[in-house]
Amino acid sequence: MAGNEWRRWHGTSRLCNVGDDPENPALCVRSGCSLCSILRTSFQVSEVNPQGQVFRKFGKGIYTSHLSSKAFDYAVNGGSASQYSMIMLNNVIVGRGYKLTQDSMGVTGPPSDYHSMLTDWSYQVVVYNDDAIRPSWLVVYKN
Repeated sequence: MAGNEWRRWHGTSRLCNVGDDPENPALCVRSGCSLCSILRTSFQVSEVNPQGQVFRKFGKGIYTSHLSSKAFDYAVNGGSASQYSMIMLNNVIVGRGYKLTQDSMGVTGPPSDYHSMLTDWSYQVVVYNDDAIRPSWLVVYKN
């Protein structure tokens, strides 16, 4: 299955009101505004989890889901009183995905000859390479 490209959802935190006003789409420069950082420079594994939380599933990678509702769980308006939430639809190069059947917190990447990790029920895809994912759409919706 090398070369697979899937569309997957990703939710993250924002500290500003980007997207609230279509007439003012400027990205903020606040440290910690993950949404603006991703939109500005794309995804970076090195920037994942700046708070140092323990990963409970598949290690430090970029997590995506085919369920927009799962991405919504991570779309946090921290410091923003916005009536809107945002999630991103992304193009993810899955390549040859390694299927996991249980959590593996110490994972730092897929086994050799694989490009990504898949949960056994395939709703989550985890990539560990910055070039394996690109945001394509920002979806704005009212809470």
